[in-house]
Amino acid sequence: MTNLSTIIILLVCLGLGYVVEPMFVSGVKQKPAKQKAETRKGVRAKTPKPEDSITEPTSKIQVDLSKITKEDYPEKVALKVPFTISDSESGVTVQLKAGSMVKPLSLAGTDLIIQPALMPIQSRINVDKTNFKELAVPKMLERMQKTTAGNDSQPAPPTPPEPVMSEPEPIPTPTPEPAPPTKIDEATIVAILKKDVEAGKVTEFKANQVTVWKAGEDTEFDGKTYQTGLVTFKAETILGVQEHEAIALIESNKVYKWMWAKTKLEMR
Repeated sequence: MTNLSTIIILLVCLGLGYVVEPMFVSGVKQKPAKQKAETRKGVRAKTPKPEDSITEPTSKIQVDLSKITKEDYPEKVALKVPFTISDSESGVTVQLKAGSMVKPLSLAGTDLIIQPALMPIQSRINVDKTNFKELAVPKMLERMQKTTAGNDSQPAPPTPPEPVMSEPEPIPTPTPEPAPPTKIDEATIVAILKKDVEAGKVTEFKANQVTVWKAGEDTEFDGKTYQTGLVTFKAETILGVQEHEAIALIESNKVYKWMWAKTKLEMR
């Protein structure tokens, strides 16, 4: 009886072992799995978001940097990325954070020479790693527009007057020298003399007193040469009847002047 009870007790204990052991083992293994899941969850929670990570910005502004002049430079520009400046002479190293303001000094190709505020050191950085273009390009465009507008508003230079073509001065026609007066023949001279005496142009004698009518030699009088006519006439004087000669200066087919032949004094 005792042996039978012992056997029954052993069988019961053995059956409990099969049931209890899986439960115990299963409970132990589930706890680390839960912790592992919590650990993964924690890691995911601490993973930085894409927008929190620092990425090197790239500028989308395409511009000919050679067109930018000193007057287009802003007073300060901001760094888009962290940047380290080292001065080999002084051994100074400056760590600049993104957003730090620096002074733009000059352009060297696609690099910008910068200087930190209140520090006598310079360094070179790619211009796209700063906001230099964003600040300088608007100033450059404004300056170029003003220059273009100024050129358009300037009055056009006055059109030079067309040269006036003056008419050529007429070639002076040489004044022909007066032709020498046509010589009057003796008969014409005698007729002129008679006509003048008969008309009473001379009072020293009359036509009926004349004994000789003829043409004389050319005579110069007051710088001018005249053809002449000669008359011989008789006149009553205190010494009796005497013959006298008179000269007539002929001009333009008429008597210009009567003169005494000997004295060349003018007759009345």
